[in-house]
Amino acid sequence: MNSSSKLQQDSIVGSPQVTKTDSQITCDYLQEHPDFFNQQPALLASLEIPHKRGAAISLIERQVTLLREQNTQHKSQLSELIKIAKENELSNQRMHKLTLSLLDSDGIDACEVILDEVLCDDFSVDAIALKLFIEPIDEQPDYLFIPAKSVLSNELNKLLTTRKPMCGFFKQLPLEALFENKAQNITSIAVIPLFVEKNNCFGALILGSHNVRRFNGDMGTLFLDRLGEILSHKLHTFL
Repeated sequence: MNSSSKLQQDSIVGSPQVTKTDSQITCDYLQEHPDFFNQQPALLASLEIPHKRGAAISLIERQVTLLREQNTQHKSQLSELIKIAKENELSNQRMHKLTLSLLDSDGIDACEVILDEVLCDDFSVDAIALKLFIEPIDEQPDYLFIPAKSVLSNELNKLLTTRKPMCGFFKQLPLEALFENKAQNITSIAVIPLFVEKNNCFGALILGSHNVRRFNGDMGTLFLDRLGEILSHKLHTFL
């Protein structure tokens, strides 16, 4: 077989050529020559694009319509971002207020009162429970302390093994023991560990809500983490 025959055979058995459609060729050309319509103003003015509602509009009108739709979408996105930023700023202000109030408190029971007032008034919480896994302290209410081997203590410790706030609805938690007369209609819960040293969890702050989506497993926990850190360091000064 001569070389020309071999070359011809190679071209036949080689990779098949991909044939582009007319529309693909046109698209490629326009992408490579973005100033094409500037050089063909008469053609641009004569082009019409069928509208989805049936009427025909010019290419320029179609472009203007698309730009307006994109502008409306961007405005909506910007409004949403501004709304989120305002909500975050308001949350930061409320968190600052709560922090200052906790710093001024003079006892564990005073911290609990502040948490109940501020969290329920400003953070859409319907019930709070502060529970400590230590021996009762003089002049502090007994209900703040739970025995190490109690059912409530065991169930809370199961949720606190990661030392991270846990959110959801935990059927094993005895709500009456946590929230007493506020236990009814609680459908979502946040359990926040209290510790200064990670291997020494001395208690938990439990938040309850009537809104099933208020505390859910998919939510971010940055605020809850910060709240736990602030409260842990404050309470540790009383222990």
